[in-house]
Amino acid sequence: MRAYLRWWHDRSIRFKLNCIFLLIILISILTLSFWGIRTYSSYSENQADQSTLQMIHQVESNVDYYIEHLKDVQHYISQDPEVEKFMQMKGQEPSKDEVARIDKTLTMYTERNKEIMGIMLVNKSGAFTSHDMFRITRDSLVEESWFQDALKAPNDTMIISNPIGRNVSTSQNYSSYDVLSLVHAVVDPQTEEVLGVVLMDLRMDMIKSIFENVKLGKSGFMYILDHKGNIVYAPTNDIVYRIQSKWLPDGSQGSLTQQIKGHDYRILFNDSATNKWRFIGVIPNDDYQRVITDIQLYTLIVTFITIVLASLLSAYFTGTLIRPIRKLMSLMSHVKNGELNQRFVSETKDEIGQLGNSFNHMLEEINNLINVVYAEQKKKREAELQVLQAQIKPHFLYNTLDTIQWMAQEYEADDIIEVIGALTNLFRIGLNRGNEWIPVRDEVKHAESYMIIQMSRYMDKLDFKFDIPEHLYSYQVLKLILQPLIENAIYHGIKARTGKGKISICAELESDLICFRITDDGAGIPPEKLEEINQILRGEKMREDQYGIGLFNVNERIQLTYGTAYGIQIYSALGKGTTVEIKHPMVQAVKKTG
Repeated sequence: MRAYLRWWHDRSIRFKLNCIFLLIILISILTLSFWGIRTYSSYSENQADQSTLQMIHQVESNVDYYIEHLKDVQHYISQDPEVEKFMQMKGQEPSKDEVARIDKTLTMYTERNKEIMGIMLVNKSGAFTSHDMFRITRDSLVEESWFQDALKAPNDTMIISNPIGRNVSTSQNYSSYDVLSLVHAVVDPQTEEVLGVVLMDLRMDMIKSIFENVKLGKSGFMYILDHKGNIVYAPTNDIVYRIQSKWLPDGSQGSLTQQIKGHDYRILFNDSATNKWRFIGVIPNDDYQRVITDIQLYTLIVTFITIVLASLLSAYFTGTLIRPIRKLMSLMSHVKNGELNQRFVSETKDEIGQLGNSFNHMLEEINNLINVVYAEQKKKREAELQVLQAQIKPHFLYNTLDTIQWMAQEYEADDIIEVIGALTNLFRIGLNRGNEWIPVRDEVKHAESYMIIQMSRYMDKLDFKFDIPEHLYSYQVLKLILQPLIENAIYHGIKARTGKGKISICAELESDLICFRITDDGAGIPPEKLEEINQILRGEKMREDQYGIGLFNVNERIQLTYGTAYGIQIYSALGKGTTVEIKHPMVQAVKKTG
């Protein structure tokens, strides 16, 4: 045994690595092959369940988003002035002009939302109007179950699948299985009285397309049940109608295996909290077993191929490991003799490459060590000089401006006094002792000082107005966010128009943020350029050299400090003017104590 160990220790590193590689590969692959085949069945089933549930969640999210979008459309319709006027009519029919205006509104929504097949408005008096739906019999629509259910739950939007038995029809040829109906009550915001109901029929095509793009295994499928257990959507498959509701236990999510027509099926379901629908996925167990069988076969093939390739490639790879080590040993011998200009060149980033890089770095550090102290001392002296200059320059500048202002007072040059005072405020607030945040009061004063200076140049060309509520003055904002945008309004808006222009600067509280708006009646921005600028502001596109940096600098500072939910948005109409909107969080001033 000792003789064998001695023989082993005396072998080269390359020989040892070859033996070790082959031994590790053989043990690992054989262990993984036999153990993996036995354990993969249960694991793959769990993974398949998780994957299927994730797909169900994704489909659920897409459907919920689709329905919520249409709920919003229905809400917008109910808020339309013509619709509100129609809903408030009591015992009278709308005039032809009113019907035409309502029809125009409804047509606009159906043209913009192709999934809408029809919209009907019914007020509490029984009057109704629609651009594409009509009443079948003379019975009042207020007696319909969908109308009465909407009255009972005015704050909810009801979703009716397969709307059968309604006293409503349409000029389009479709069955109740092709549509979903959304029903929403219209409520008077002052009296909270229900004025009527908006009925909207939706195509099932969008939901069908969502489900058609989802594949569960090789022959699985998905379908939807509403809260009453009725099928909202299901593909053409006779298995759907053999699945009994009692098989599916209560709960928001679950899975089970059930035998149908002599075959086992894996059934997974998830309940939507938004629409109270149940999304169900069905996969034949044969799909699971087919995958496991394929994996077993592939594992055996890969095991055999890997063992063969390992024997052929281990010699090559061990050689690639040994060569750079020998090269590094040679370089170290040269360094030991004082040759510090040696460098290790590696084409890899593995441990040997990192060792070589460390070797190079060590040599560079030795070569640079003498110069480090000198460079650091020089930088230190430069930094001290810069700090001293930074302290002297603002003080000297303020004293100089005060001297000029005093001399202007001696000559009673009021216009010069005003400009010098504005310039002093501009510098004082802009520097702000190095602080990044200032009160809204100072930011507004800084902008007003800038406008005073500009008015001295563009008195006949420019007028301005500030409308900032005083209760906003105490909030803190990033400094210098208004002046660059006002400058843009002057040079890109007012100067490009004919005649005298006006710039308005206002602010207001919106939820948890302060919204500043800089509005000019200048030349405006072409739609293509406006969209490109807004894309850059949202981070969807890189800024090109043709655009300045002031606007984007302000936006980037706000977003880097508070996040992408805040920043700048631009609205403009060519030839009419531009509005730049700044969204900044409400930040209270921090009182210093002690």
